[in-house]
Amino acid sequence: MKLDFIVMVSLTVLLLSGCATSSYSVGENFASENVSQIVKGKTTSDDLIELLGEPYSKTVLSGTDEKWLYMYSEGQAKAQSYIVSMDVKTTGTQKVLDVLISDGVVVNFAYTEGENPYNIQVN
Repeated sequence: MKLDFIVMVSLTVLLLSGCATSSYSVGENFASENVSQIVKGKTTSDDLIELLGEPYSKTVLSGTDEKWLYMYSEGQAKAQSYIVSMDVKTTGTQKVLDVLISDGVVVNFAYTEGENPYNIQVN
């Protein structure tokens, strides 16, 4: 009788736990090697599109200023589910180019590229 209870509890625990892996990508990949060709005060909006394609997003800041965001992230997400909690870990890479444009010309930009490790635990 006690063995039956232990088997039932063990099976229940196994059925209520699990894992999953998924690949993801966000944004459009862009040629990061072309970022070095951007020159503040000289590169135009049209030049940017020629070098990198259309941005992930465009934000109007004023009548003459815009912020363009080039963003791409890819990797894998692994989730482990337990009876009362879940653990999610992601691995991958991310690159972000943030560009300030005034009167159609780049006035400033910032570029970052690196690993994209995130761990989330939900109880």
